[in-house]
Amino acid sequence: MHSVALDEFDVRLLHALQQDSRLTHSELADRVFLSASQCQRRIKRLEELGVIAQYAVRLSRTHTGFGVLAIIHVSIEKHGKFPAQEFQQWAQNAPQVLECYATMGDFDYFLKVVASDLTALNEFMMQQLLNSSIIRQLRSNILLQEAKLTHDRLAEYAAVG
Repeated sequence: MHSVALDEFDVRLLHALQQDSRLTHSELADRVFLSASQCQRRIKRLEELGVIAQYAVRLSRTHTGFGVLAIIHVSIEKHGKFPAQEFQQWAQNAPQVLECYATMGDFDYFLKVVASDLTALNEFMMQQLLNSSIIRQLRSNILLQEAKLTHDRLAEYAAVG
């Protein structure tokens, strides 16, 4: 896997799409100072190169009834291929788990989890996580406020990183 060189127009185009992926080519052209046809060609190229991985809708947790967001660090009991695959498969199927990352350090996995309230989060942790034979230890943090959502500015970081 290699990184793709992005020029100033690519960065502006990606930034505009990250702000609003529903913009038309004409609207993008006005924002990035290119023609609509150039925007269309560049978007197609960025999609083909895998720079644009997907288009998605970001839902409001508050308006959809998921007022609690937590980070849960998980240590699994045994290491190796099969416990890791089992845990990752479980995480894929758990609707409360928004993101799951294998990590190095004190814990094996990092989960980003939503719940309707603290009672629902507690039930999820007690019944699904701590009740599992492959989970050894948990540490959780309740997220209070979203101070920065990095992926909204990923294109700008890619240009300077």
